[in-house]
Amino acid sequence: MDLGSRLVGDYEEALAELRAAGVRVAGEPKQDIMTFGIGYSTDIHGILAWCRDQVLAAGGETTAGAVVTELVRDARAVTGVLVRAADGRRIRYEAGAVVLASGGFQGDRAELTRSIGPNADRLVLRSNPGSVGDGLRLARAAGTGGTTAMSTFYGHLLPYPVHSFEAENYLPYSQYYSGSTVLVNLQGKRFADETDGDELLNQAVTFQPQARGVLIFDEFVRSTEVLEEPFPGLGSIDRLGIAIEAGGKHAVAQTLPELVDILAGWGVDRDQLYRTMDRYAEVAGHGGGTADGVTVSASARAPQNGPFYALMVQPSITFTFGGIRTNARGEALDHDGGTVPGLFAAGADIGGLSNYGYAGGLAPGYITGRWAGGSAAERAASFVRNESYAVVADGHGSERNAQ
Repeated sequence: MDLGSRLVGDYEEALAELRAAGVRVAGEPKQDIMTFGIGYSTDIHGILAWCRDQVLAAGGETTAGAVVTELVRDARAVTGVLVRAADGRRIRYEAGAVVLASGGFQGDRAELTRSIGPNADRLVLRSNPGSVGDGLRLARAAGTGGTTAMSTFYGHLLPYPVHSFEAENYLPYSQYYSGSTVLVNLQGKRFADETDGDELLNQAVTFQPQARGVLIFDEFVRSTEVLEEPFPGLGSIDRLGIAIEAGGKHAVAQTLPELVDILAGWGVDRDQLYRTMDRYAEVAGHGGGTADGVTVSASARAPQNGPFYALMVQPSITFTFGGIRTNARGEALDHDGGTVPGLFAAGADIGGLSNYGYAGGLAPGYITGRWAGGSAAERAASFVRNESYAVVADGHGSERNAQ
């Protein structure tokens, strides 16, 4: 069974598990999330607390501020980890199984550049700062293979520039309505079918000059899509107004020619932009087709009613789509498709669930975690574990054992 099929098949079981644990999960799903999916409102903090409590109740422990620096291996399998603790000690933990779930490599600029290419270093990090590819690095050292889609990722278009960008800005700064605009690069050219949606346009902008784009739209979009909640549960806010307050470069004009003149002052090619807008309006007016080699959807609507608006945007990254190769049991696989004994992976550390298109984040993270956790537990149950762990070296370079 492939990863996607098992993910969908396990969805209802995962929901039932959370409900049985007493975690709040809505009774009815929200429809058309990101235009294609369903989802249930839930308590993420409650899920994490329940998972932690399950570990502690079973006699386990959790350690914050520790970094896994190396996987311990023998000739046959992964048998533990070397950890640098928050106080500087290096500790060796022996285990029958190791699960990698470090959240992807979006925080590692060097790895992003290797995988994505030019302009990857311009991506704004719309994620936790700790997912820097530790899982991928450790897995590669153990001989695992990679997946397709290493150059693809999830994120949303943001205003350019912004004065600051913190976690509380992630949702309000995201320009979810971009699919109802005309998106051009600094050369004044379209480069994607806007109706693909903001999460795909976000990737496309990455490969444009200076990794920037300009959203062009009219008063109809300004008074509808810009203000409406992009999918149920996110809330209605003025995304353009917030983008302007954040520092985003913007323009307003009563006519399209006036708007084009303003954008020319930004460095956008005036003549090319005129041609782009004229050709787009022509093709959209005839029910869609192709304009200058780029698809114009049958649902596309050209800007018609002033005032007209423009907002410069830049891409962001929340998590990467490519990663460690695994099977539907969460077992890490080598380049030939064989298992790497003792090693498992889950969440954004694995690849193969999304490939350019977005297949969700929280639900796949939880469900693949169940795969890897269950498989790892089965293996660990047959592993004779030494109850002690070794402190390889403390801050003074000495060695000792600790219970």
